[in-house]
Amino acid sequence: MAQVSGMEMEPLIRQLILGVDLRPRPPGEYAALLRELSVIGNNVNQIAYWANSCRCISEGDIQEAVALVKQAWRLVREAL
Repeated sequence: MAQVSGMEMEPLIRQLILGVDLRPRPPGEYAALLRELSVIGNNVNQIAYWANSCRCISEGDIQEAVALVKQAWRLVREAL
């Protein structure tokens, strides 16, 4: 259980005694996935900000935003 949770034995035992619901440590790929999703989210947010500020948006901008969202979903599916 200590290996799965990524904890040392003593802290693990303390947490179990306190009744904490322990979960397995997420795979290492999750950190990279979260970074990528953050970058994609920032890019989509910049496109939305730009579109709102100039009150116009091109078809290319919309397609870029759609592609970023599709890329995010692909990354999530691959990680699971």
